Amino acid sequence: MAALLMFSGLPVLAGGPRPGSLSSALPVALVYLWAVVITLGGAMVVAAAVVKPLAALFLELVADLPLAVMCLVYSAAVAMLAGWRGAVPAALVFGTAVAFAIRAVQVYRTLSAVRREIRRE
Repeated sequence: MAALLMFSGLPVLAGGPRPGSLSSALPVALVYLWAVVITLGGAMVVAAAVVKPLAALFLELVADLPLAVMCLVYSAAVAMLAGWRGAVPAALVFGTAVAFAIRAVQVYRTLSAVRREIRRE
């Protein structure tokens, strides 16, 4: 999922939204911010898969929060600006936002438990 996000942001950064796409109905600044966040966030989550476990949790937490927020903002913008035409893409991106938010909570709780354990020692 993270690699897909990373690679889906690159074309937008390289050439902007395609004419006729839902992204072309959105403000240009939002589209580029979306592309930057999903590209960097996706890269951080992919990097988290190859580093030591504790560092991976920190990387993932740093990536998950902006990804959740940006996906939520993007899905709301698509729903408002594209109407019914954007209902399915908005719902899919909203589901992705929820998944990132849930994962961020899970990672935060795990890191909190690790901190508590370290303090006990």
